[in-house]
Amino acid sequence: MFIIFIILMTACQQEADKLETKSDKIVSENQKDTEKISFIDSMDREVVLNGQPERIVVLAPEFLKLVYDLDGEAIGRMSTTSVPIPEKAEHLPELGTVSQINTEELLALSPDLVIGSPSWHADLEGILKSSDIPLALLSMRSFDDVKEMATLLGEILGKQELAAEKLQKTETQMKEVQDQLPIDIEPSVVILNVSSKSVSVQRANTTALEIADLLHVNNIGQDMEASPDSPTSAPYSLETIAEQQPDYILITIHGSIEAGEEKIAEELEGNPAWGSLKAVQMGNVHTIPSEKYLSNPGFNYADTMKHMAEIVYPEVFSNE
Repeated sequence: MFIIFIILMTACQQEADKLETKSDKIVSENQKDTEKISFIDSMDREVVLNGQPERIVVLAPEFLKLVYDLDGEAIGRMSTTSVPIPEKAEHLPELGTVSQINTEELLALSPDLVIGSPSWHADLEGILKSSDIPLALLSMRSFDDVKEMATLLGEILGKQELAAEKLQKTETQMKEVQDQLPIDIEPSVVILNVSSKSVSVQRANTTALEIADLLHVNNIGQDMEASPDSPTSAPYSLETIAEQQPDYILITIHGSIEAGEEKIAEELEGNPAWGSLKAVQMGNVHTIPSEKYLSNPGFNYADTMKHMAEIVYPEVFSNE
């Protein structure tokens, strides 16, 4: 009986060891699963990361700023002349302009995440997928997008609390600006895109127009017919603008400032009918800074709102 008891005890211990080993394996596998980060990008594509990325390449200026605002870091970036680069990212390898990325140099960095724009970087998907490099195509035009993207990057970078804190602070600052708006004035505006080659009207879904909307400013471009190649803009027509007579004309320069100013002098100011516009006569034509309006301001939304408010509501904000 003693021998039988020893045999039974040994068998029970062996079974317990098996269960413990199996349990350890399950825990290990679960831990491995929880390390993966999965999300849907702005192109409705699933992006799966093998844990928190340590080698991030950022190809869109607004997301480079957002990454560093959340105490993250990148190993490579795009180059840009119109939007400031975070100081800590100035030394990073430049992989080309936003629209022309050097794929060989990109692959040589061996990133574990590439953040790009749907407008410019969708064509990188094939080459990055073949190299097993995750590509997140992210878009950020509105403040709702800022909230979504900041929350997402907070999870990717492990900075959830910092993202929530900065978003709350930004919303508080935005409300402070809105609380100062006069209730009996709604100025009108047209926002022009100017580059070395063209002039167009912003009509919908741009950061500058959302800022105007948050400030209760009427956009006269919203009813214009969209350009064939861009639903966010309309062809420039001085006659149409003259019919609407906006209170303010705001100009955003894309690319070289010098080339943009030459285009303004040639195509806008060079037209004799330009002087017939009420905004021109009243001195209400302003070139607004690219860094505030062409690239989404992220956590600096309130600062950009205040900048436009000082232009369109000078009687309220000019003395601050």
